[in-house]
Amino acid sequence: MGKFIFTILFCIIPILANATDMCARDNVMVLAFDPILNGSYYVNNSTEWAWGLKFSYGNILGEATCLSATEGLGQKAVGKYYGAGEYSSTFITADSGLSGVDADGADRKYCWCKMTHPAVSHWVFYKEYTKDTCKSTCTSGCAFNIPALQNLRESLFESIGL
Repeated sequence: MGKFIFTILFCIIPILANATDMCARDNVMVLAFDPILNGSYYVNNSTEWAWGLKFSYGNILGEATCLSATEGLGQKAVGKYYGAGEYSSTFITADSGLSGVDADGADRKYCWCKMTHPAVSHWVFYKEYTKDTCKSTCTSGCAFNIPALQNLRESLFESIGL
């Protein structure tokens, strides 16, 4: 009888262990991000301009950058991932970890956050700082305030794949 139970368990456990892969089909995986659920602070590395958050459905990693008003296409509204005015349908493109001044000498004082794992979002506007405090505070601002601000989370999640 013991061998029979062992054989049955030996056959069932591998099936249960692979059950999480059943949602992936034809190299497509479905991820559900719920902006209603608050996350919690996970990691903040201002040297690497990287942040991470814990949610009940998994960890989210991202990066931060400081942009000038020109580089941010005039956008200054929290949670927006496109420019303002004539650029209202243009997504923001930038490198992670920018600070100081842009090519025209304008201060990079506008903090932007971007999710990089498990999916990639567009850059989302978070907050205006001074040139000096943006460099030292932007990453921690993303790490601590994405969990706190639902509109910031919603924008990160809805800008995936656009």
